[in-house]
Amino acid sequence: MKPRKTVVTGVAAVAAAIVPLAAAPASAASTAYNTRTSDLTASPNAGMDTSCATRSITLASGNYNWDVRIGGDVAAPRPIYLSAGTYTWKVCLQPQNGYYFQYTTLDKAGSEPAASSRFVGVPSSGTYTWGSSLDPKF
Repeated sequence: MKPRKTVVTGVAAVAAAIVPLAAAPASAASTAYNTRTSDLTASPNAGMDTSCATRSITLASGNYNWDVRIGGDVAAPRPIYLSAGTYTWKVCLQPQNGYYFQYTTLDKAGSEPAASSRFVGVPSSGTYTWGSSLDPKF
């Protein structure tokens, strides 16, 4: 019987240790990214294929800073309020003649999609990480 008591005591100790962890308040959300790494040319043309990265993301209600980025070049963030829910987050890089059209969308079922975009070039041909970020402000 004593071994059973020891097992029950061990289980109770583990449960007691887990309960405070589950009850701990959530910390502030961290910045989320939707990125892709691609070989880009400094001289794109409109006949080249568009590249996109898409992901599903569940967000809390609140204010966010939303940006688009390529390499170390980050556009000024767009402040945006988003309601809680699951969104389809898409970011694309569409070659034009001599530059790229970079755009990102957030689409939640039952809501109008939000969009942000810019025209951007790369200083030299090479491998770049590009995409978008959402930085919660709460």
